[in-house]
Amino acid sequence: LRFSDEAVAAAVPILVYWTYSGVHTALGHGRVMAKYRLNTKAEEDSKNTVSKRAVLGNVLMQHLMQLVAVTVLTPVTKTSPRPADASRASSYLTAARQIAVTVVLYDVYRYAWHRLAHRSRFLYRHLHSWHHRLVVPYAFGAKYGHPVEALIADTAGASLAILASGMSSSPRATAVFLSLCNIKGIDNHCGLCLLPRRLQSLWNGAAYHGVHHLPRGVRYNFSDLFFVTWDKAFGTYLHYTVEERPGGEGLVIQPVRPKASK
Repeated sequence: LRFSDEAVAAAVPILVYWTYSGVHTALGHGRVMAKYRLNTKAEEDSKNTVSKRAVLGNVLMQHLMQLVAVTVLTPVTKTSPRPADASRASSYLTAARQIAVTVVLYDVYRYAWHRLAHRSRFLYRHLHSWHHRLVVPYAFGAKYGHPVEALIADTAGASLAILASGMSSSPRATAVFLSLCNIKGIDNHCGLCLLPRRLQSLWNGAAYHGVHHLPRGVRYNFSDLFFVTWDKAFGTYLHYTVEERPGGEGLVIQPVRPKASK
């Protein structure tokens, strides 16, 4: 049984999302990963203001939107096949370069939109506040949010980055890129602090994004997918520490407020 490249580009990232979030969910509630948990189950149940059933339905709807977008985007932008003598190594290098460029473009777009969605009272109240109903994020809730914001931040943002990088003519590279985005989004919302400390100054993770979901950090750390570079470059970075949870197993995030300038 063979599937077209377009079908792969549409379906694989969604399968990756549910498989990877399922693994994180299973591990997150097991004893093996308890020492890495940033929040307790009681905190998750008491602080979040939306049910997991509602989150599940919302994310499934967003994946339907993603299916439609990829299905429409790839045939419209399809180019002629590569010559038969084109080397496989060359095609892999081209795909890797396109994916890298798309990651950077999309990450910048996400930062800009995320910051705007917090700075604008209208956008926050009517759109982005949905995502912050999850004060304690969890793996399969990574994509939870208002459908209109999903169109702007996810569907439109990823589509523009894919078009700008020239990757729209490669459904398989598109599938890899969207799968990476899903994996990274889940990593950032899974509630497990697994990122090595030496990478935390560059790479986003559950602790870094967890700061943003706290009431004290909601106006900081807008970089929400791959790199934390944008917050540091534009003055929205909030330092934090990750400490052992007092009187219990696990970890706790402690935001460190910047000192007021004299």
